[in-house]
Amino acid sequence: MKETIVSFDVDGTLVKPEYNELVWFKEIPELYAKKYKVDFEKAKKLVIEEYEKVGENDIKWYMLDYWLKYFGFEVSEIEVLEKYAKEVRLYPEVIPVLDLLKGKDYMLIIASAMSKNFIEVKLKGSGIYKYFKKIFSAVSDYKMIKKEKKFYQKICEELEISPSSLIHIGDNYEADYLAPSKIGVRAFYLNRINSSLSTPKSYEISTLEDLIKKLKI
Repeated sequence: MKETIVSFDVDGTLVKPEYNELVWFKEIPELYAKKYKVDFEKAKKLVIEEYEKVGENDIKWYMLDYWLKYFGFEVSEIEVLEKYAKEVRLYPEVIPVLDLLKGKDYMLIIASAMSKNFIEVKLKGSGIYKYFKKIFSAVSDYKMIKKEKKFYQKICEELEISPSSLIHIGDNYEADYLAPSKIGVRAFYLNRINSSLSTPKSYEISTLEDLIKKLKI
């Protein structure tokens, strides 16, 4: 039977990564500089030092609301995220591919490590929110800092499907290809930058247009 559920990562897959830079390395330092009366470059240096003290193995690293409170900023997470919503940029083939999949009655979902607020602002800011039936966030939904095989197991359980009924696409070799593949998800590694990794070529694509060819749509 043809698989009908297609899962997408967000950053590097649908959306270009520049938005994150604006939030973490422009807006937060600017707020810091204003509150503590220091110049921007010093503020940025101090902010990055605080990020590094927590480190990427701590879930707090990924939680914007935590950092806003930590630095004592009187602004909400949504205010910060929406400030740059118009700066979200899609890869050029995204909308044509989503249109084609929807037209063929595939159910489209999001499976990302980032917080759900980040995901929703990016999808709405880029105009593609309407394409997705469900959004799964490792951080927000399951308190996971990475997309491990357990993340994909939980998605399948919630959707009440077997892993073999899910197709997943993403640009992180370990999180988007190896992890889901371990439980039987049909995963594709989106290698936009032509990294030299040992992915079976039948499961490696360089653009989302290649996915359409792989699925023989």
